[in-house]
Amino acid sequence: MYKIAEMQDYRQPKANAALWLNGLTDIIEGRYQDEESIQRLLMLISESSGLRNVSIAMPDSPSRFKAAFCSTGVSNGVYSFAVQHALCRLFESREWLVIKEGSERPESVNAASCSLSAQDRCLLVPLTIRQSVLAVLVMDLRGEQLDSVDLNLVRCLGAQIAQVLATQVVPNFKTLYARPYQRVQESELDDIHAAIEKCNGNKTMAAKVLGLTPRQLRYRLAKLGEDAKEAELAH
Repeated sequence: MYKIAEMQDYRQPKANAALWLNGLTDIIEGRYQDEESIQRLLMLISESSGLRNVSIAMPDSPSRFKAAFCSTGVSNGVYSFAVQHALCRLFESREWLVIKEGSERPESVNAASCSLSAQDRCLLVPLTIRQSVLAVLVMDLRGEQLDSVDLNLVRCLGAQIAQVLATQVVPNFKTLYARPYQRVQESELDDIHAAIEKCNGNKTMAAKVLGLTPRQLRYRLAKLGEDAKEAELAH
C-alpha cells in the first residue's frame, strides 16, 4: 500500500491563500478608481486560478453583451453565439453555467460542489448583489490545467467585483436599495440617469442595479418628469 505522505506529493498545489488575500486587501484599501479596481480584481482571479483568459460580460443591449474587462488586455471583445446565448439565460436564472466541448447548449452546475473537467470549455459565473445579476464572469477553460482552479476563491473575488460594479454605477446604491418603496425624491433623477447610462440604455438592468422593479423605475421616471414640467411652468 502507498503511504499517505507519498500520495499527498501528487496532489495539485492550491493557490497560496495568503497571496490572494493580501492582493484583495491591497485592492480594497487602495480603491480610488473603480474601473481600475475591477481590472485588478479580474487579474487577481486570473493569476490565482491559472486561467489566462477571464473577462467580465456587461449588457450592451437587451440581448447582447460585451467584454467590458479582460485579463488578456483585449478591449471590446466579442463573444461567440453559444456564449451570448448562455449569458442571456444566466441573467434570467442567476445560475452558474458551463459550456462543454461539442455542445452549444449551456448546462447548469452547482456552485457549491462544481468540479471542472477536460470536457468543459467555458464557465460562466454570475456577479450578483441582492439577487440581481450585474455582470457575468466568463472563464475560458480551453487548454488549461483545471485541477488547481479554486472556485470558492473565484466566487469570493467575484462578489467583490459585484460590489465595486454596484457602487460604480450608483454611488449611493445602498441608500437607494434600502428605500425602493418610499416617496420619490427629486435627487434620485441623477442617479437613475447615471444607472441607465452605465447599463447602456437598458432600463431593466438599471432597475435591478437600483433595487427596483422595471415598473417602479418607470413610475419614478414619469413622476420625476411631471415634477420637472411643473417646476418649469412655475417659473
